[in-house]
Amino acid sequence: MATQTEKVYLSCAETAKFVRRALAESFPGFKFSVRSHTYSGGASIDVDWTDGPRTKEVEPVAKRYEGGGFDGMIDMAYNRSHYLRPDGSVYVHYDEGTTGSMGVMPGEDNRALAPVMPEGVRVVRFGADYIFCQRHITNFNEQCASATAWIYAHCQVVGTTGDPNFDMFGNLRISDLARNLVHDSIPGEDWQDAFNRRYNLTV
Repeated sequence: MATQTEKVYLSCAETAKFVRRALAESFPGFKFSVRSHTYSGGASIDVDWTDGPRTKEVEPVAKRYEGGGFDGMIDMAYNRSHYLRPDGSVYVHYDEGTTGSMGVMPGEDNRALAPVMPEGVRVVRFGADYIFCQRHITNFNEQCASATAWIYAHCQVVGTTGDPNFDMFGNLRISDLARNLVHDSIPGEDWQDAFNRRYNLTV
């Protein structure tokens, strides 16, 4: 059984190694850029890639190694620690959250599980407070123009200016909707399918 309960602090660069490993295991053969940054008062990691998996697929893998969080409702940062297994997988040890400070981010307390953790599990505080994931799209401007044309042809647009920065679809500008469709697109998917998937529509 695990006996180590003293928290180990890992640097931002050490944390980046775990992020790279997790991404390589989750998306074999796909290339990510993982860069660590340290600055006065904190540290972060940037994960960048082109095309391939969508952001909502990458974030759950990368962001599990964040050592903190931020609640914009009350402008407050908070910390979290993890159980780290020898294979690099993680489980929340203690997440402060912000509900105790009138915030909206729930906490999680699993410190009582330390005595029953398997041999080799460590309690760690990852060195990156935040991990930012950015997906880049090949020919992004051309893709946005294509998506914009599809929206005008197939959606109920509010406005007659013909300018996607002013005409609306619901509460979104056409330009914003087009960018959203492009950023969330699956390679080989047409705009109709991308739109249906984004808004949970079935044909």
